[in-house]
Amino acid sequence: MPYLSDILHRRVLDASGDDIGRLKDLVIVPTEQYPPVQWAILATSDGERVLRWAECAIESAHVRLRRRLEGLAPERIPPGAVRLGSDLLDREVGVAPGASLAFVNDVQLEETGRQLRVMGADIGLAGLLRRIGIERLAGLVARIAGRRLGRPVVPWQEVDLQRGSGSTPPLASR
Repeated sequence: MPYLSDILHRRVLDASGDDIGRLKDLVIVPTEQYPPVQWAILATSDGERVLRWAECAIESAHVRLRRRLEGLAPERIPPGAVRLGSDLLDREVGVAPGASLAFVNDVQLEETGRQLRVMGADIGLAGLLRRIGIERLAGLVARIAGRRLGRPVVPWQEVDLQRGSGSTPPLASR
């Protein structure tokens, strides 16, 4: 399963292979048990551009648009939407009904066909190490020391965005 940190900041190419920017963030509306990613926010030379995620495909080293950027209508992010990177990473959220609070270090995703869904919030050290690019090195050091890096991922339906930092993360509708 990919993680948000695996695909954020990747180069974005349009259908003809032209480099048009970087993937800045992914956006969901958290109304389903495992909400689908509905929008991608691109950082382009002309500023931020919001597109439907259905127009994007994750490839090995980049994200590719299914059509040329000029042929895609800009989208608006609705109120109540959550930017996975800027609204959720490093935020404290409630985990499990009535349970403790934890900081989100990464977001676990699942790609099925053309759909990308949020599966869980990684609240463990491995998620933080993955985000800074040293998870494999830290895993090797841990194995040499006879230890394992824990991989605590809280299933998305147990994540409570209403509890935690300031009781609710800032919404993406800025």
